[in-house]
Amino acid sequence: MAVNIQQELIEKKEEYLDGRETFGNLTDSLFGDGVKSCSTSPLEGALLADPDSCGMCRERLVIPRVLSCLHVFCEQCLDKKLIGEGGDGMIETNITCPTCNQVTKVGSKRLASLPLDVMTINISDVSNSSNLHCTSCTAKEIAISRCCTCHNLLCNNCDSAHRFMRCFEHHEVVTLDEMRKDGKKITVHKPLVCDFHVAENLVYYCTTCHVPVCNECIKTDHKPSAGHQCDGMLDSEMRVRQELEKMLEESKTKVELLVKASGELTSSLEELANQRSTAKDLINESYQSYKAVLEKCRDNILKELNELHHERELKIMDMTERVEKYISDLEDACKFTSRLMENGTIAEIMYLRNTVGARLLNLIANTPKPEKTFSLEFHADFNEFEKTVKTIFGKFRTENSEAPKETSPLPVAANLPPLSINGPNITLSNGCTGSSLTNSSPISLSTSMQSSFDGDLAASLQGLSLTHSPPAQVNPATLQGFSSMAEYNIAQLASLAENTASAATSPSPSFSTLAELFTTDTAYKNLASLAKLGLNNTDNGSMMMRSNSPATLNLSNTLMNGFGGVSASTSPLMSTPDDIIADPLNSIVPPAGANPTNVLPRTNKVSPMQIRCKFGQLGPSKGQFNSPHGFCLGLEEDIIVADTNNHRVQIFEKTGTFKFQFGIPGKEEGQLWYPRKVAVMRASGKYVVCDRGNERSRMQIFTKSGHFIKKIAIRYIDIVAGLAVTAHGEIVAVDSVSPTVFVISENGDLLRWFDCSDYMREPSDIAIHGKEFYVCDFKGHNVVVFSDEGVFLRRIGCENLTNFPNGIDISDAGDVLVGDSHGNRFHVAVFSRDGSLVSEFECPYVKVSRCCGLKITSEGYVVTLAKNNHHVLVLNTLYIL
Repeated sequence: MAVNIQQELIEKKEEYLDGRETFGNLTDSLFGDGVKSCSTSPLEGALLADPDSCGMCRERLVIPRVLSCLHVFCEQCLDKKLIGEGGDGMIETNITCPTCNQVTKVGSKRLASLPLDVMTINISDVSNSSNLHCTSCTAKEIAISRCCTCHNLLCNNCDSAHRFMRCFEHHEVVTLDEMRKDGKKITVHKPLVCDFHVAENLVYYCTTCHVPVCNECIKTDHKPSAGHQCDGMLDSEMRVRQELEKMLEESKTKVELLVKASGELTSSLEELANQRSTAKDLINESYQSYKAVLEKCRDNILKELNELHHERELKIMDMTERVEKYISDLEDACKFTSRLMENGTIAEIMYLRNTVGARLLNLIANTPKPEKTFSLEFHADFNEFEKTVKTIFGKFRTENSEAPKETSPLPVAANLPPLSINGPNITLSNGCTGSSLTNSSPISLSTSMQSSFDGDLAASLQGLSLTHSPPAQVNPATLQGFSSMAEYNIAQLASLAENTASAATSPSPSFSTLAELFTTDTAYKNLASLAKLGLNNTDNGSMMMRSNSPATLNLSNTLMNGFGGVSASTSPLMSTPDDIIADPLNSIVPPAGANPTNVLPRTNKVSPMQIRCKFGQLGPSKGQFNSPHGFCLGLEEDIIVADTNNHRVQIFEKTGTFKFQFGIPGKEEGQLWYPRKVAVMRASGKYVVCDRGNERSRMQIFTKSGHFIKKIAIRYIDIVAGLAVTAHGEIVAVDSVSPTVFVISENGDLLRWFDCSDYMREPSDIAIHGKEFYVCDFKGHNVVVFSDEGVFLRRIGCENLTNFPNGIDISDAGDVLVGDSHGNRFHVAVFSRDGSLVSEFECPYVKVSRCCGLKITSEGYVVTLAKNNHHVLVLNTLYIL
């Protein structure tokens, strides 16, 4: 068969090279519309992108050969490649596909062993023929139709048989007149000739060997007596088609799975890049924290060196003075004795003999003996230090790493009695009145950031006088929900602040309990939490510090000895113990007659915040931003960002994973044009988006999936500086040009408004808690609180404490968090509802420019948006809601 076809192809080579005029688009003619629709599938599109052209010479296929990978090339092109791959003109028995690099074995027969692309070379276009004869029977009658399944021209009898006989029930028959009317080409397929018996056509199919055979093959190589089962092609057609269709469907399913896997791999690649960036930041932060500890150790060692040197210097100087005095006394005695011996008579000598002798004997007997040589050397084991640093600096955890082993919970002390400092109980102030600490979700601290202070803490704790008592038993079930021992310890420490009624009568905790807490790798954080949570509210609203024992303890000197001065500006740790313990001691509560609402002076002690997550960069792609102006938290605490200059809204998980986006640039309804602010209606999950539109400001409402619902005209607002939604679903917007607060219904009706220009200069954000509106005054450096009817209530914050505030949120406990980015560092001041300062936080690890907004998650993480940095920051603090 192959020889005959080759000869015919060589004779008609020019016909193959004529272009597409001869055959045109053979897909329609060969397979009909049904198969044509399948040609756009990913599988066929990948394998048969251009079935008429050779992938090597880019010309029309001439004597096309099919490789095992189903890619088709010209025989001449494959022959050249076969010789070239052999090297030195030697012929290779394998050929590599230039498209997919799959190897096809050709053996000694070379290219003759490769099948021809018979779909292409067996087709003849007979559209222009006037008399077409039936190719399905031997009657050679005029054809009236064509079967798109078996590709035969059918006469009237064959047409009737195709329409009514069961063996042809799945065949698709089209009349020639319909094909000519539709402009389809009429093609016929030449019968396949047997390779071994050139005079015979292939009319049977051997189901044993899975090859087509002729009459002679059945008599020789495919005898039924030899176990071969040969059926007519029409009888085997359905079975073969079903087998191929099943494999095709399975292949298409695999393609879909692989496409999905490819998308997941792409996401994994992006996630890997994010993890690398996060790990890099943690490594740098760890280095800075370790560097701070080393600097503190260096300072302590230098201090000790100075003390040792000064001590020995004084001893040597004292010894020198004593020796010089003895030298002077001896010289004076020797001079007097010499003068007596030279100038005195024997009577005079004898007269002074006892006096002189006594003096000389006394000086001789009491001659000072200098102590052994003083020595002051410093020894450092660099090798041991290097080994230890490499061990504790940090480790990577990959997908192949073993899960960390569960550790038994450490017993935690119960209630701690009040501390008496040099007398009766002294109430201490933390810059606020009436603030409360509750046990909420603990803050997760990065394992790589946890430093060990075992030695210093163990040595310090030995100096504490603590009463021994049995350790408290902790149910292991209480560890569920905490990802690390640090979280567990912090949560337990937080629970200490809950119960103060029985503090005076509760037993003292076990020394081993506190020692275990303080000598773990979370000691630093636990100390910070203990100091923070050890400030409990008294009945009059001030803060009272608690200790481990009723005994008098000098905490700031004894417990914190050795690492009290670690700089908060260079260490990513939450706060140094000296920062937390010493601050309250510096601010004693004012007398009873003083105004309780006065805020005490700022202490300059700011706790650093860790970067838990940072995502986004400048660009138009998903996960990228261009000067975003606002954001909010969704129903599931998703981060919804108004990507202003990209004219869209993007939704992320709070871990930074991109979920979806909506909005296309435009000023028409449903389109977005420089969106500035976004808020979420808690009841329905709908998005409220403020952008420019055709006017100065426009408000639109979208569904939670991003579909446009309606537009609300807000021509009375120039620039929306703050946007929020009340618990009743009322939309609250504040205008920054003319400071005014507007309350709008979901239907677009203006319910009420009030002018606040007499109390502030430039609003920048707004938060709602109950019936109170908290509005940030960007140029007034404070927060102004109004009732929902517009009545001025109070101010919170002041200059140098809330400089240029541009973000505000209120915790469930009522604490007010005010954020600013003054000085290119994001700073958060925490106030009680009455305006008393509770604490301050700052993120020193990244420079930010013009942060917009502040939100608190359920875990206590602080989220903000760095507009000019084009990214979102999720920060971790020791602040507990």
